[in-house]
Amino acid sequence: MMDTDVLVIGGGISGCALAYFLAKEGVEVSLVEQSGLNSQASGANAGSLHGQIPHNIFLEKGEKWALSFGPTLQLMCESLELWRDMEDLLGVDLEVRVSGGLLVASTEKEMRDVRSKVLIEKKFGVRAEILSRVDLRQHAPYISDKMVGAAFYPDEGKANPLLVTPAFAAQAEKCGATISRQVEVKNISVVRNGFEVDTTKGLIACKRIGNCAGVDAGRISAMVGLDIPIMGDPIQVNVTEPIAPLIEHLVYSARDKLTLKQTRHGSCIIGGGWSSRVDPDTGNLYVDQESVSKNLQVAIEMVPILRNVALVRTWPARVNGADDWQPILGEDPMVPGFFTNAFPWMGFSGGPVSSRVTADLMLGRSVNGIPGRLADSVHQNF
Repeated sequence: MMDTDVLVIGGGISGCALAYFLAKEGVEVSLVEQSGLNSQASGANAGSLHGQIPHNIFLEKGEKWALSFGPTLQLMCESLELWRDMEDLLGVDLEVRVSGGLLVASTEKEMRDVRSKVLIEKKFGVRAEILSRVDLRQHAPYISDKMVGAAFYPDEGKANPLLVTPAFAAQAEKCGATISRQVEVKNISVVRNGFEVDTTKGLIACKRIGNCAGVDAGRISAMVGLDIPIMGDPIQVNVTEPIAPLIEHLVYSARDKLTLKQTRHGSCIIGGGWSSRVDPDTGNLYVDQESVSKNLQVAIEMVPILRNVALVRTWPARVNGADDWQPILGEDPMVPGFFTNAFPWMGFSGGPVSSRVTADLMLGRSVNGIPGRLADSVHQNF
């Protein structure tokens, strides 16, 4: 039987970041991942660094929900600050670029909705600037001249999701963490001094568990009798051939689902949460051609020059989500020692800060030196 203080379950960005933050403090930590590191949503997402209320959800759920989501914005702002220093922290080029986000409107009605959202966001410390049609042309001349205005979020940006999780894992191992791949958790037993975890590679005894399993977090929690509202949503992302530098910002549409950015190497990443297909018999994901067509149409309406750019690849992935969009963080009072670290829908953006918060809680610290801040800032679904 393997023995450790903290067992982290899940080898995505949140799991590897949690292992790093704990190991660098001298905590004995082991991580298990059922497949390969960064093989799920952490490596398959579009690499956006978000810092605002998702506009399509704002339109769907309304201002009351947006106000309840507000404290999560403060957590996202802290994560964006972490992202600014991430390359220095990990000593690796992660292709982090904070050039701002643009939520672009095509009608005056859309601009009114954008303004309403910005007013709520500013209550929670989000920096945003309303741009007129003329301002937008000056900020982003590549945007269609049919667009009437936008909101500019200067703290948003992008990073390369293929690089970040491996960098956290490498630094965690340098600090003494043990990372095991191809190890599936089959069962968890609550015992007197912690837990016994039955895996495909044998038993692991631990005092504490960090549940960072992403879309599988619900299954892991159920093993200790907990029910957390995590779902796995099938989405897909598109990438184009490389083109000359053009798109400086992270671009959204106020009309439909869109995230659009250009990588350092010239490819344009086009996403926004469009659905992929799920095989009802196997559960395998497949690209949905209708979603591809609609996603590209929104992108072309926003940046017309993309009409002449070739699409190279589309890939499906599952992202963990929750209906209220709020993080699920902390130790469950019914199962002492069992910590959940889940940042629904925007786990790439929020993973670093949720992992730092979880590490601080495991170390017995008040978060950011403010006792009770966790309860005031994030939603605990326990």
